[in-house]
Amino acid sequence: MIGLMPQSFMIRLCAAAGLPIFLLATLGAMGGMGINGLNATDGTTGLDSDVPSRDRASEIRYGRDIRPILSDRCFLCHGPDRETRRADLRLDGFDSATRLVDDFAAIIPGDSKRSPLMARITSTDPDEMMPPPGSDKHTLSPDQVDLIARWIDSGAPYEAHWAFESPVRAALPETSDDPWCENEIDAFILERMRRQGISPNPEADAATLCRRLFLDLTGLPPSPKELLAFVSDFEQDRAAYGRLVDRLLNEEPFVTRHAERMATPWLDLARYADTSGIHMDAGRSIWLWRDWVLEAYRDNKPFDEFVREQLAGDLIPEPTVNQLIASGFNRNHVTTDEGGAIDEEYLFEYAVDRANTTGSVFLGLSVGCARCHDHKFDPVSIDEYYSLIAFFNNNDEPGLYSQLPDPTRAFEPALEVPDADSALLLERLKVVVGDVEAERASPTPEEIARVAEFVAGIRAQDDWRWDIATPISATSREGTVFELLEDHSVLATGSVPDFDEHVLTLSTDRTDLRAVLLEVLGHESLPGGRVGRAGNGNAVLASITGEIISRTDPDRRRALEWSWAWADVEQDNDDFKVANALRSDNDRVWALDAHQQDGSRRAVFTTVEPFGYEGGSELVLRLEYRSPYPQHEFGRVRVQVANAGRDALANLPATTTNWYITGPFSTSNGRTAYMTEFGPEEPGPLDFIRKFGTQEIHTWRYAPLVLEAETVSLAQGIGAEYLGREIYVPTARTLELNLGSDDGLQIYRNGTLVHQNVIDRGAAPDQDRVEVELVPGRNTLVCKVINTGGAGAFYHRALEVDQVHPPEAVALTLPDGALDDATRVRADEALRRRFSPRYLELSERLVAARDQLAEARASVPKTMIMKERAMPRETYVMMRGQYDQPDLDRPVSRGVPAVLGAVSGEERGGLDRLDLADWMVGDENPLTARVTVNRFWEIFFGRGIVETSADFGLQGAWPTHPELLDWLAVDFRENDWDMRAVLRRIVTSATYRQSSRITPETRALDPLNESYGWFPRQRLAAEQIRDQALYVADLLVEELGGPSVKPYQPEGLWQEVAMLQSNTRYFERSEGDGLWRRSLYTYWKRAAPPPSMLSFDAPTREYCVTSRMVTNTPLQALVLWNDEQFVEASRKLAERTIRSGDDDDERLRIMVLRAHGSTLEAETRTVLLEALEAYRLRYEAAPDDAAALVSVGESKTPEDIPASELAAWTMLANALLASDAAIVKD
Repeated sequence: MIGLMPQSFMIRLCAAAGLPIFLLATLGAMGGMGINGLNATDGTTGLDSDVPSRDRASEIRYGRDIRPILSDRCFLCHGPDRETRRADLRLDGFDSATRLVDDFAAIIPGDSKRSPLMARITSTDPDEMMPPPGSDKHTLSPDQVDLIARWIDSGAPYEAHWAFESPVRAALPETSDDPWCENEIDAFILERMRRQGISPNPEADAATLCRRLFLDLTGLPPSPKELLAFVSDFEQDRAAYGRLVDRLLNEEPFVTRHAERMATPWLDLARYADTSGIHMDAGRSIWLWRDWVLEAYRDNKPFDEFVREQLAGDLIPEPTVNQLIASGFNRNHVTTDEGGAIDEEYLFEYAVDRANTTGSVFLGLSVGCARCHDHKFDPVSIDEYYSLIAFFNNNDEPGLYSQLPDPTRAFEPALEVPDADSALLLERLKVVVGDVEAERASPTPEEIARVAEFVAGIRAQDDWRWDIATPISATSREGTVFELLEDHSVLATGSVPDFDEHVLTLSTDRTDLRAVLLEVLGHESLPGGRVGRAGNGNAVLASITGEIISRTDPDRRRALEWSWAWADVEQDNDDFKVANALRSDNDRVWALDAHQQDGSRRAVFTTVEPFGYEGGSELVLRLEYRSPYPQHEFGRVRVQVANAGRDALANLPATTTNWYITGPFSTSNGRTAYMTEFGPEEPGPLDFIRKFGTQEIHTWRYAPLVLEAETVSLAQGIGAEYLGREIYVPTARTLELNLGSDDGLQIYRNGTLVHQNVIDRGAAPDQDRVEVELVPGRNTLVCKVINTGGAGAFYHRALEVDQVHPPEAVALTLPDGALDDATRVRADEALRRRFSPRYLELSERLVAARDQLAEARASVPKTMIMKERAMPRETYVMMRGQYDQPDLDRPVSRGVPAVLGAVSGEERGGLDRLDLADWMVGDENPLTARVTVNRFWEIFFGRGIVETSADFGLQGAWPTHPELLDWLAVDFRENDWDMRAVLRRIVTSATYRQSSRITPETRALDPLNESYGWFPRQRLAAEQIRDQALYVADLLVEELGGPSVKPYQPEGLWQEVAMLQSNTRYFERSEGDGLWRRSLYTYWKRAAPPPSMLSFDAPTREYCVTSRMVTNTPLQALVLWNDEQFVEASRKLAERTIRSGDDDDERLRIMVLRAHGSTLEAETRTVLLEALEAYRLRYEAAPDDAAALVSVGESKTPEDIPASELAAWTMLANALLASDAAIVKD
């Protein structure tokens, strides 16, 4: 592959022919511009003046002339935001600006000389001048000062912001009768032109019009046949232009091409990508949503339905599959799978992203500026912002997603979308799985008897006799109030501190105790009736410590040393195991998953030594809530205690923490890696604070990808990497481990080396069997993997011991009243798995059936959708915009900013996203229609009627043609939101059909072309540049939709930015047709978007992008000259040209017509033909260079064309495709 080299491949090849710079300069002149430039034909850009040009009526308008000045210089301190307002002065409304306070008003209407505002903006005294020094605001210019003075003298009339008023269809100006006008658009445009003394430009020539129209409506240029046919028809009948418009909008293949062209900017708005961004940047499957967008544009779906289905397709009564797919619009945002990330934080961030995107796309407002405080410029309060968020805060999703190796995963909630045959197969396999599950879930009488025998055996030795420990008192470090209930549980009430410690003092008369049962119970006073005090009902325990005190002699006391723990539920989306609560010296926690699963929770803690004094004891338990999760405290607890003999304790399974990893520690050779103790193997518990080396990777960190009985990849290179976990057992025992490693292995137990294998090998299961002696309580197991080169890996499997209870069966040691049905079923199934051959045989059948179902599902397309939770999340104003700072005194209900009206509809039991969608396209919303037609205008003219297309608020630009914008918006709405009708009206206007040539007179009157006195030339978008090259080369594979493809890109880019475990770390290039699809089907990796398109200003799509910036950089020329895709396209265009005839002059004419849609001047043709001859001589003399050039790309190289001839034409084609005339729409 030819990459982007410091010295261009094209320059070196051209240099050998002696023609590079001169040829490129000639090609630039063909378009009236230099390479990649946007200069007009007279050498000017029309955009290089800093002096604003405004068509101003005689009167001064507050919204157009004054508000932009005050908003930029004054509103930060004297605007809507209460938190930053100074001197209690607002200048954004007449009443507040003219209000008398102590005989003082900032503005005195009709008298600028007496208005203190004028004194402040004209003062040079640092203590008086406004804006003040240090505010990062420039002082007002003399023209601005004069404008404000004249406005005050005229009475300081304020007016409501135009965008927040409903649009009204204005009467057509008198200019509508002018012969120049083709439709209503031109009447408004011509009226302003005449006010400025400007005449319209002549119409562009037929060839230019044809190419412009094809590129704008289909994203592809016309073929020479299509171009010449239109030119001929247009010369005979000017109505041919309207017929061509209708053909491109209504006939195939143009309708499909039109859909692909229109979908591309929508993908930017929707932040569509094929990876998740953040951390692993894992692959995701949501391309079916992209295909829904394509179908919508191809079918010309009314825009109100287009909006409604994307915002709330899942909430439409009895939604179709397509409507569910459409709801994926709100799932396109970035998601995280970073271990240690906080679930609640990212749930909040996802809702924020959806609200901000909705605001930008449909309202044209920067609503996100109100996240931390009232919007500083627009009338959007912080409460109103969170009311908008409330619509998007109830998706049934995790905040932190798990890490899986499948790069085509559809992150939950997701939808399978099978075809008819696949649907039948899936249904049949689901029935098979269901039948086997039902059979396995129905125990035989023999199995029931064995389970009963097991339960009876547990209590046979008088073990596990549970008694409730009676509460004496409950206190809290932060003042939580407790209520002692009749069932001897303790209920926390009152305000909920972020972090706290609950101290429970309980009484028991029992002695020889070995276990504490902590029951965490729900209550009607807790959020959702769940067990936790957090808003979502969840709870997190940092640690539990205990002390036993003699009731008869309080001086007799000792701390309880925990030996083991068990819990019936451990939240599985991060490091949340109950063993974490056995230590109080780090930030690891036990999380109860109560926000996802209903019901109570149970945890058992055993002690190294028996506890309980004769004469009675007080048991003091300290429950520490110190974690990244504020307010996640237990709401109601009850404590029971029990005895357990040695045999009973010996039957309990080991409890482990998750695995942690540190390193790699690099060394110069393998021997040094074996011999060096880097620190993690030292005695004692895992030290989560200590750094064992110089880098952050030299600390213990959670390793979620290290799983039981699975080989995990480790770092490459010579050195050592450590994996560690803590193992808790209530009695001494031997643990048997089956291990594998790449390469060598050392095993440490409590700091002692217990196994070593010095070996070079690849990792495989069960390579080393190791017996590890465990002591009661905590044991630290550290596995040091020594890598002598290449990739590293590790495998681990602990062997089960028959006499040890299955972990689920521990629940059967609990008192009968403490068990719920789900826990009991899990326990019973664990026992049947241990002793029932029938259960094992059914399990094997079930595994096989599920594998078949999984295999069938793997081939079924899946996509991410929205799905409302059954229990709505409460939404609060978040102080300072922080996820963990809800203001519980400021709950919000769903709604929109009051300045925009109100959402109605309570039919479904409260407002939801469907109500929001209906309001969004309803008559009462003043913005959506305006924002949308403005965006359509921008597609064709490169700039909207409102230039700030993402900001229709108070800091946004005034419309160049406000009446035209409102006329189009009302017409769009009243004509059933017909998108294609709006587009047709724009492209059939005389405004659109003007020439792009600029006269000095017009430029002097309107340097920014705000009157549209000429058609603005624009560089093509990244996708259009690539698609055009493929199309003219006859390489483009046209097929609507399908999974994303991976065309050419330089090797290694993904590896440079990807985490080692990322499932998109390695780029696997597509084969065949996948190399030549249209660019919107290109796989979009957020961490490394397609580099050639990124060079031409394509966004990363990490967030909503309403308008792409346009740059001109040398890198763009290097891409066009060197990128494998463009070199291959040049070769195929050359081959196509050679086969078109034998005459070089005619060949060249056809090539230019394909690439540029134009003909050549005689002088330019002569230069190009001379260049062709020079290239022929160059490659005839260097056949190896010719062969190397024509071998670029995967498409077949012709055998019947000499390589030197093909190479010469390839160079010419490459220069044409890289020229300004090719990549600019004229």
